[in-house]
Amino acid sequence: MSLMGKSNKRLLVHKDMPNITTNENIDIILTPQFYTFLKEELGVKFAYQAKQIAPSLFDDYLDKSKEYQFFVYKCEEYWCFFAYDIDEMSLFLESRGLKKYQIGKIFFAQELSDKLDNAINLGEKTALKTIDNIVALVPKRLMGSKYIYKDLDLKDLSLNHGISIGSSFGSLIPLKQTVAITILLTILSTIFILEGNRVKSSIADSEEKEELLISKNSKLSSSRIRKSILAQYEPIDKIERLKRDTIEDISKLLSSNSHLKELTVDEKKVSAVIEANKATINQIISNATKKNLTAKKEGSVVRVERVL
Repeated sequence: MSLMGKSNKRLLVHKDMPNITTNENIDIILTPQFYTFLKEELGVKFAYQAKQIAPSLFDDYLDKSKEYQFFVYKCEEYWCFFAYDIDEMSLFLESRGLKKYQIGKIFFAQELSDKLDNAINLGEKTALKTIDNIVALVPKRLMGSKYIYKDLDLKDLSLNHGISIGSSFGSLIPLKQTVAITILLTILSTIFILEGNRVKSSIADSEEKEELLISKNSKLSSSRIRKSILAQYEPIDKIERLKRDTIEDISKLLSSNSHLKELTVDEKKVSAVIEANKATINQIISNATKKNLTAKKEGSVVRVERVL
């Protein structure tokens, strides 16, 4: 499938779309197969106020077993509301060859309402057309066998209402998961405090045991012998610290536009394979070099390593 344009390329997403092959970021335009649309006249001034009441507006229209995200913008004297399932959309796009980190902005086909007086073809059975100012799916059997479908050049369209998929966790994480994460972090912080007190107590016990051990073994009273024993374990400690520091450095190379595909840690080296688009790979290589990591491009991935 050909995707044209100098900025982020655009893709019309529908159930009969073909597979695509690209390493670049893509802006997507969802058809009504992937969202539910409502148009309401409300006495509110700001989009955030309208978004707060969006779940209640869609209460009778959505599958209660799914988690939805909501988007809203002002359209003349009305408010345009959209409900969409980002997991369903992402899984579908991955099945067609586009990974989540490659998605730039999400737009909705409703924004094309003034461009679809003539229907466009969406495959064997479905067309996309504006009916009463609403972009809707139309069975092709209703259009007639001689209907001439419109060609829509996505790269020249003016689109003003988009969502960045990586702009905020709030747009991606439903309330139920947010509460669960908050509870988990609270538990972890409590464990951290308890563990800190335990370590503090353990240090005091270790000092007492050290004094007792020295009193029972006169050889250990020699600082030279103790340093000799310590020297045996320092290289091991140094390697383990280097492993942890390397993993931390690699984690800082990741972003919403990249994906950790593989991580290998052994006694000789730490190696990671990061999957990303071309521009992001070049940025990863540059940042890895600054951290004294070895980075090498291998097709659509980059291998980052540090010898221990």
